[in-house]
Amino acid sequence: MTCAIVLALAATSGAQAKERSPVVYNRQGNMVGVIQFMKPDGDFIMLPTPATVGLGYYDVVMPAAQLRPRARGGWETLMNNQQIAFLPPVPPRFFMPSGI
Repeated sequence: MTCAIVLALAATSGAQAKERSPVVYNRQGNMVGVIQFMKPDGDFIMLPTPATVGLGYYDVVMPAAQLRPRARGGWETLMNNQQIAFLPPVPPRFFMPSGI
C-alpha cells in the first residue's frame, strides 16, 4: 500500500507538484505547512504553520510517502501535529520541540 502511494506521488510530484498549490493540510482540513521545494529524492522541504504546529521558524523535511494530492487543491498529510513537530529540521541542528 505504501509503495503504491509513493509511486503514485512520484508520478504526480514531478510535473503536478509545480502547478499544485504548495499548502499542506492535515486530515481535519487545517493548514499545517507550506511546501518550499521538492528535493531530488522526492521528499519535500516544508515550512510548518506556527499557529497549528507551534513551529514555523525553520523548514523541515516532509517525506513524500506522508503526502498525497488533496481533492480541493494543495496536499494532505496523514501525519498529526505531534508527528510534524518531530520532523528533522533543515539545515540539521540540535532540536527538541519539548523545550527541555
